[in-house]
Amino acid sequence: MGSRLTLKLVVEVGLLQELLILSEASKEKNLLGLKIDDKLITDKTKDEPWPGYFSCSYNQLTSLDGAPASVGGGFGCSYNQLTSLEGAPSSVGGSFSCHNNELTSLEGSPASVGGYFVCNNNELTSLEGSPASVGGSFACYYNQLTSLEGIHKILKSMNGTFYTQDNPLKSHVLGLLLVKGCKKVELDNKVVQEVLNRYLPNNRGAKAVIEAQSELLDLDLEEFAQL
Repeated sequence: MGSRLTLKLVVEVGLLQELLILSEASKEKNLLGLKIDDKLITDKTKDEPWPGYFSCSYNQLTSLDGAPASVGGGFGCSYNQLTSLEGAPSSVGGSFSCHNNELTSLEGSPASVGGYFVCNNNELTSLEGSPASVGGSFACYYNQLTSLEGIHKILKSMNGTFYTQDNPLKSHVLGLLLVKGCKKVELDNKVVQEVLNRYLPNNRGAKAVIEAQSELLDLDLEEFAQL
């Protein structure tokens, strides 16, 4: 009798776990079934290029499953409930906006973006996974970034201003001077901002970095004076 009861409980627990998994999966809201520019998004969309601008903002999405493989224009997925960019297009010819979500990582971002890249108002603690090449400005304000360590190895080129206000940034900003095409930075710490902007755009490479580092050290800003 006891063994039957135990077996019954094991089976019931197993069924309950399966139901919970199915329940969680059913909560996912992705692009499949939505209409974008009067075009129904299906499984086939993932394998097809999208010629113009693709916007799926304001849809309470929790997943980008169903997004096209590439977008010729801009891509917007802002004002959703995304925690990940997995499923995003691998290349975007225009700008990429994923602001005002619940992102904790930029993994899944396109490798390159032809215009600006905007990921502000999320919960990012790192910029790992962001595009290596951005054709415009880069905006990551209103996140949880405490350091920009190795930013020049993550973001290798851009063309504009790097916006990182309203982050609890405390260290490692010198790498911004090694990001090709970075013309200006916007930081909460205006002293650090002023020092960096004196050397931007940087046409003198490592020499400018060393000089900026020396200035920051003279100001007792050792934590910021790191790559």
